[in-house]
Amino acid sequence: MGKRWLIVAIVLLYVAAVYGGASLKGEYSHVSQYISELNATGSAWGWQIGYLGFLPLGLLALITFPVIAPSARLSGVSQIGFWMLIAEPIAYAGSTFAPCDLGCPSTGSISQNIHNVLGGVTLLITTIGLALLFFNDRLALKKRVGWLLLAGMYFTLYALALVPDFAPWRGLLQRLAEGILYGCLCLVGWHLLTAREDSSAEK
Repeated sequence: MGKRWLIVAIVLLYVAAVYGGASLKGEYSHVSQYISELNATGSAWGWQIGYLGFLPLGLLALITFPVIAPSARLSGVSQIGFWMLIAEPIAYAGSTFAPCDLGCPSTGSISQNIHNVLGGVTLLITTIGLALLFFNDRLALKKRVGWLLLAGMYFTLYALALVPDFAPWRGLLQRLAEGILYGCLCLVGWHLLTAREDSSAEK
């Protein structure tokens, strides 16, 4: 399997942290509650989910980026876009140290306010990073357009999750945004690492 185990580990850690963590909370709703509420300050199992789930997930994803980079066939500003995507694992790891308050309100404690800034900056950086991947002229046009579509879907779903009128479904919208983004990134990462290992085996 080579270095592809990193992709498998990321998927398993994500499921364990988000869905395994939620299973420890009897009243938690994947539909109406943000993922960040899993380790909210003062909540049951909060620090365990943060330090044993979100933190290792973020660190593992950070390690995976430089492993995949040599196989990514990047060019021009798409290289900047690729590295901008590390905002996602940084946000997961960072939420361990700056958890939201109970209910993840729009304003609150210092930790909540830092958490909000981290989330907002991550949304913008990730969206821009995905859009910059469009400019990788080493890829076929349909693949380049795919990155633009992914950027649009991710931003739209996440932005809707922040709109008060959509509060009853904000958890679902956030999970759709992350599921589509992380799913695509993991599939691309798996493909790149597989191609690299196959190429090495042929030499």
